[in-house]
Amino acid sequence: MKYKRPLLFFTLLLSLSAMLLSQYQSYLMRSTETGLEYLVALLMILEIAAGLKAAEYRSQYLLKNIAAVIFTLIFTGTIIYQASPGREPDFMNMSIHAARNIFLLYRLTEGLRSVQLILQKIHSRPALSILTSFALIILTGTLLLMLPFAAAGGNTLSFVDALFTATSAVCVTGLIVVDTAGAFSVFGKAVILMLIQTGGLGIMIIGYFSLFLRGRKISFREKQRLSVVISEADMPGISRALKAIVGITFGIEAAGAVVLAAGFCIKDGFSAESVFSGLFHSVSAFCNAGFSLYSDSLEGLADSPFFIFTIAALIIAGGLSFSVIFNIRDIIRRKTGRLNLNSRVVLSWSTVLVIGGMFLFYAAEHGGILRELPTPQQYLAAFFQSVTLRTAGFNSVGFGSFRTGTIMLMCIFMFIGAASGSTAGGIKINTAAVLAAYIKSILRRSPAVTIYRHQLSSSCILKAFIIFQYGIVAVFLSTIILSFTETAALRDIIFETVSAFGTVGLSTGLTPKLSTAGKFVIIFLMVNGRLGPLTILSSLPVRGESSAVRYPQGDIAIG
Repeated sequence: MKYKRPLLFFTLLLSLSAMLLSQYQSYLMRSTETGLEYLVALLMILEIAAGLKAAEYRSQYLLKNIAAVIFTLIFTGTIIYQASPGREPDFMNMSIHAARNIFLLYRLTEGLRSVQLILQKIHSRPALSILTSFALIILTGTLLLMLPFAAAGGNTLSFVDALFTATSAVCVTGLIVVDTAGAFSVFGKAVILMLIQTGGLGIMIIGYFSLFLRGRKISFREKQRLSVVISEADMPGISRALKAIVGITFGIEAAGAVVLAAGFCIKDGFSAESVFSGLFHSVSAFCNAGFSLYSDSLEGLADSPFFIFTIAALIIAGGLSFSVIFNIRDIIRRKTGRLNLNSRVVLSWSTVLVIGGMFLFYAAEHGGILRELPTPQQYLAAFFQSVTLRTAGFNSVGFGSFRTGTIMLMCIFMFIGAASGSTAGGIKINTAAVLAAYIKSILRRSPAVTIYRHQLSSSCILKAFIIFQYGIVAVFLSTIILSFTETAALRDIIFETVSAFGTVGLSTGLTPKLSTAGKFVIIFLMVNGRLGPLTILSSLPVRGESSAVRYPQGDIAIG
């Protein structure tokens, strides 16, 4: 039966709600419980009726589901009996109530079997497994951040604010509705750090790495899921790549933490807070998360080349992707003599975007927000914002008084993002390079799309256009929705949506003012930007069969 499983889960949810409400004696609770029980009974009857209608042999269906039929009749009978006028609580009613709860537990066990089937379905689809793992870690982080001792000053976060913060941390975005520095206790900041690390590496990478520590081998299906996560096509080399990813991540973060902690200790004096600040900012920078323990992000460190260049180096390393880092490592070890095509594209485009972004930002704001700064600091600020603009979310200058042209220019860089396979969001450098190569081939009237004397496949080009179109639609629709739900300038709304989709984390000040509906729109964008359009689309159920029918070719006037 097509709707049996959703119907069963809905019934199970209502049944559990009725059991919980039965513990309360107020008139409202008793009325709600009675209403839920009537709805449960109706759903049970509908389920059996739908099963009878779909069954080829109804007598066999009744025999096969005799227990469910009997329990449904008993359950419906108890409701009618208790609804009889003049009935007072007595031993008979208590017995009936116990029988009804036994029935609900029966439905629970039947529901658990359906849960197992759904989990098996999720387990067999890599993209759906990734989406589910992110949803679970976000939910776990939300519950942890709602604990009383996670907030500073004895306050507690609302569910929506905790969900937004957890999503922003897991999706390594950095957009915040409450001040990270002032709103959270040490425990809350540690939870955010854990969520950033988990989101940066990926819950599946961490989970499978723990299997190595226990000496267990990874199955072929598990390798399939990992290949999607780390963009690694070499299945035999998945295990080796996994260990290298974790080792490189912790190695770079540890080195960054030591350097930054030393800097903070020199600046503020040696303390546990300075050491934790070094660790926090190192992980946040390498994972391109943009969370800071300072209320003004890094504006207070804008005149320090030591901090700016260290954090910029961590951001760049995290945005290159592990496949590029592996390629560079192999060249250093002389295992290979040159960069592969993907590495050449990522490194060349990253260099162009960083340098180009720096000079464009400097030109746009030289007479604006940078006007009061010394010339060396102007270039330092322009360089850092160019680096952090595409993915990281730190800022060394205030964003409130940027010119509209600068805001729109920054949106282009944020929409592109960093490299595929990194912690960045957006459409990615790789996608932009493929699109540029395609446009170049059209302008040159070339039948082949090439990059660095390598011809690209049609499937590669198609994926690039799907990602680009998905990003445009997601940002456009979200901008329209926020235009209705928020009272803000259109440029600020556009900047907010692109920043969320690109998991950049920069804001002109709109994020803390978002309505509840607006927060959910940004949450949707952050998840889409972190997982990527292809993962989101691949996780959706596919219905339909391939057909051998071929239709006549048509033509539509274009242009």
